[in-house]
Amino acid sequence: MRELVVGIDAGTTRVKALAVDLDGNVLAESALSTPWQRSGAQAQMDAHELMEVVSQVLNSLTHAGGWPADGQVVGIGVTSMAEAGVLIGPHGEPLAPIIAFHDPRGRADVVKDAIGKEAFHGHVGMRLNNKPSVAKILWLQENVPAAGGATCYLSVAEWIVHRLGGERVSEISLLSRTGLFDVVERAPWQATLDLVGPLLPGPVTVAGDHCGVATNVPEQMRGAALTATGMDHQSAAFACGAATTGALFDSMGTAEALLRFTPGPLAREELIRLAERDVAVLWSVIPGHVCVLGALVTGLSLERIRRLLGVETIEQRADLAHKATQVKSGDLRLQDIDHIGLAIAGVDDDASPEALWRASVTDLVAIGTDLLDFMEATSTPRQKTVLAGGWVHDAMVIQAKRDAMGEFEISEVNEAGALGAAMFGAIAAGAMERPAADELPRWISSRN
Repeated sequence: MRELVVGIDAGTTRVKALAVDLDGNVLAESALSTPWQRSGAQAQMDAHELMEVVSQVLNSLTHAGGWPADGQVVGIGVTSMAEAGVLIGPHGEPLAPIIAFHDPRGRADVVKDAIGKEAFHGHVGMRLNNKPSVAKILWLQENVPAAGGATCYLSVAEWIVHRLGGERVSEISLLSRTGLFDVVERAPWQATLDLVGPLLPGPVTVAGDHCGVATNVPEQMRGAALTATGMDHQSAAFACGAATTGALFDSMGTAEALLRFTPGPLAREELIRLAERDVAVLWSVIPGHVCVLGALVTGLSLERIRRLLGVETIEQRADLAHKATQVKSGDLRLQDIDHIGLAIAGVDDDASPEALWRASVTDLVAIGTDLLDFMEATSTPRQKTVLAGGWVHDAMVIQAKRDAMGEFEISEVNEAGALGAAMFGAIAAGAMERPAADELPRWISSRN
């Protein structure tokens, strides 16, 4: 029998799964689109449909070419997007759709009127808007009649773990994104629970904690230890070796996420300061540590510029990036950058595609550096920096990042969220030791 672990990443775009042996070799993978139903800016999905997709992904995984004939899964970890979740009734049935974290629906105004913005910031470590789960729960309770009968709320990863056969738990990094948890006291926050009801399940877990045994899975996975492995960005940082004390993880995908890991808790005054620029503080997948999280539209903005320039192929992208490192940007600059769009200024007779690319990358990296300086203003010195994501393959991005941040490591880990989930699955199964806060996770082969 060849022992395996499986990592599931229920992301915004796809539900992915990896099968990994205990030497850290990825043997098989499978993915399907996340089953959102979209209407304009709104996005929601049915909790049962999500589980159907998860089941299809796991079945496909066992039939993938690299799956060993004698493979038996000993641990399954599940990571996911944060803020989105499932309202569950007294008999375990979902009572309302899962609303995406970026969906504008929510009742942050109710929280503001009842509690106040500063109190919210200082207790939950998030900016008060319609992103935290509490704002979406309030909207659902007001607009979906059945939602008023909910007795439990589970984030997406916690829901998947439960439906695969595990216990109902609150994993601490996901719980920290609900608005229902005091991240200073590390306890449920009664002020927001009074607004929505006692919806949190009892056990608070950390990624890698044993959360039950898999039963509703393919035969090769039955009996595996289950664990909810937290927020996808943190799971990815763990796989890339960046979830350690004093580390910075810069994930450069469509959205750029800056994750800084430090011992917790932080003071309420610091939470309030950070929240004013939409920087969140949540408990980490590293026990005893918090993650300071900032988000940027770097990748999204670069994609807009790329499409504007008509650059499509990998070869064209590489050529544009290389040429951009050799030219000056002149007066070109970006303005009014947000998730909706951007403006380009300074176009003159000397403007060129490569000059625009240089200007775009330089301006966006400068915005990220400014946010990072704000995030780290009261932090202990950074110990290391790890970059990951698709944009680390752009020569201009790397040059601008190095000019702004100094030296860093580049991680080439693919599907890092799912791989991190698999690692935590191994920890839950006792097949990997939980690393200390300043150590990297090590597979069996690296310990011998």
